[in-house]
Amino acid sequence: MSVTTVGIFSLAIIFSLTARGQKIDFESSSSLADNGRTTRSLGDDDKLKVTVYYETLCPDSVSFITYQLVPAWGRYRNQMDLKLVPFGKSYIDESNPSRPVYHCQHGRRECTLNILHGCILDKLPFDKAFPVVGCLMQSMRSSFDQCIVPNVAERNDIQECARGSRGASLYKQFSDDTNQVATPLSFVPTIVVNGAYDIFEQDQWLYRFDRTFRQEYEKVFNRTL
Repeated sequence: MSVTTVGIFSLAIIFSLTARGQKIDFESSSSLADNGRTTRSLGDDDKLKVTVYYETLCPDSVSFITYQLVPAWGRYRNQMDLKLVPFGKSYIDESNPSRPVYHCQHGRRECTLNILHGCILDKLPFDKAFPVVGCLMQSMRSSFDQCIVPNVAERNDIQECARGSRGASLYKQFSDDTNQVATPLSFVPTIVVNGAYDIFEQDQWLYRFDRTFRQEYEKVFNRTL
């Protein structure tokens, strides 16, 4: 599918609306939006780190987050250090640094929504941000105005972030984080666990997340969930 481009200065207008086969170990760079930070209530050592690289209008991302990730997080939030990176197979053309152009697999609206998700994750504690993201990912037609209702006091700050330089900075960081896994990703969504990406285990995580999370947690911590 061809990508669609959108410039940073047009975002305010439209807002209203490989790794080859082996396992790769890496630690993500320090992100401007450490959006897994508030899932840590018992101590980092007791939690399995899960990073999800996704796109806001990707049908596979919608299905995975809605039917796999949201239910599992509800059950294992105290054992999961979850981070979301809304970028996927997008890329940024920085040939003119003062006017970067965003290329998105599912059109210009996806660029806007990716940045909006980033600002939700940046402006809200994760335990409040993730339900908003989950709400938005339930349907291609989900409304930000509806999903943000439980956190309506932060609505304007999130929108200003998405329209401005903070949103652009977050998106650049998401690009950098994603490129550490693969450029481009072989599939979206992509799951990285404890800093390790294994292309051969992706189907297990994508389609049997609950079981695979429990198995990995028990293997790492020698503790049954």
